[in-house]
Amino acid sequence: MKHLKKLLAVLLAIVMMTPVLLAHAEEGETTLQFRKDGTFKIMLFADPQDDENLEETTTAILCEALDKYQPDLVVYLGDNTVADGYDNQYKAIEAVTKPVVDRGIPYSIVFGNHDEEHGVSKEELLAIYQSFGNCLTYDAAPEITGCGNCNLPIWSSDGSKIAFNLWMIDSNMYNSDPEVGGYDYVHEDQLAWYKETAAALTAQNGGKPVPAMDFQHIVIPEIFDELYVELPVSLGKLTEDRNGKHYSFLPVFTRLNGYWLEVPCPPNCYDGQLDAWLEVGDVIAEFHGHDHNNSYQVNIKGVDVINVPSCGCNSYSKDISRGAGLITLHEDDVTNYDYELVNMFDLALAKGSNIPNVEGGKSTAYYALMKMLDAVVQSMFKVFRVFYKVFPDGII
Repeated sequence: MKHLKKLLAVLLAIVMMTPVLLAHAEEGETTLQFRKDGTFKIMLFADPQDDENLEETTTAILCEALDKYQPDLVVYLGDNTVADGYDNQYKAIEAVTKPVVDRGIPYSIVFGNHDEEHGVSKEELLAIYQSFGNCLTYDAAPEITGCGNCNLPIWSSDGSKIAFNLWMIDSNMYNSDPEVGGYDYVHEDQLAWYKETAAALTAQNGGKPVPAMDFQHIVIPEIFDELYVELPVSLGKLTEDRNGKHYSFLPVFTRLNGYWLEVPCPPNCYDGQLDAWLEVGDVIAEFHGHDHNNSYQVNIKGVDVINVPSCGCNSYSKDISRGAGLITLHEDDVTNYDYELVNMFDLALAKGSNIPNVEGGKSTAYYALMKMLDAVVQSMFKVFRVFYKVFPDGII
């Protein structure tokens, strides 16, 4: 009887896992796989937020970052296009994906709060993306909230197993509850789908969760609990009131190791997403855009939460933090990944860069000044990190 139960459990795991694998194949998607040297590189482009007339500087950033680092996958983190009407959205998507498509690199997208605001549905937008190059995003569960919720497995270098997993999640747009307001969140049906899919992956992996990263547009609400001090009462404009709590207006600087140039904009309510990650035990890091000027990295209950700054030169952002993100996974220890910010100013100062020469570009002296200022700030961040290690709970 025990052997029969084990056999049934294995068969059930195979049945559960089949949709996870077949959904990928049915869409004609490229198989993602670690290189023979055991690495896998993911480049992140957040908030291009431009129309059919994509800024030349933005195009130059994308092209030069891709050529320098040659990633295996590109992920667009939402608010990708803001063109009016179907025809202009088509042209905008074609323009923003062209640097990736021309280089034959697979890419994936998640939607932000602005993508669907211009008369074209997410489903229509996704179909446009899928018509250009190797777009790997698909709508794994059309019946649940959002569009483009899916997972992308990365196979081992020998092709024998799924070694890592990437979650593409629609963090939606705006909260429909007028009493709560603000930005939307990842809904319960999305979390249920995530848990079911993760359980199938775990079953196929011998009962161990497959290590994963999450990619979405809007940051989780717990960011305020990590970066700010909760106060007993509201102090009006001196307080950030979120999630029914009152937080200090300024963050705890010793917890920062990247730029905080605007207040984070998560949902105004707890959504249970972080709890779901901790319950499943697979997500080691979450990457988001949305807050264009920020590039901080913090760890919340064991999950790295990383804000990728805007790569776009048409929407608001600051040159000192503008750029792209680069993740390097290592097959021999997939939980020990590398992340770096690919700064616009570093690209512009590289030999042969076209960024200073295109319309909207600035002088190399200007980008050199940005690099000098950044070096000073990064030194401060190092001091903050040392202080935080010594006094993790503060000194008050």
